[in-house]
Amino acid sequence: MSSEVKFYTISDLMKLLGWSEATIQKLFNDPKFPAANFGRNKVVEAHALIDYFSRRHDKHKEVYWR
Repeated sequence: MSSEVKFYTISDLMKLLGWSEATIQKLFNDPKFPAANFGRNKVVEAHALIDYFSRRHDKHKEVYWR
């Protein structure tokens, strides 16, 4: 594991995943998503992002995504 800490912003994830800004905004606002506010920007740490996507999420069973 690298000791370097990398953070991704909403625009970084839009480029990385190819998802719309609205979808990424909704993801960042999900209480289960490991996002943090950094000034006026929302960020997610790279290892937390990998951990989040390594687990299965079913938007039909999660109240937030309904």
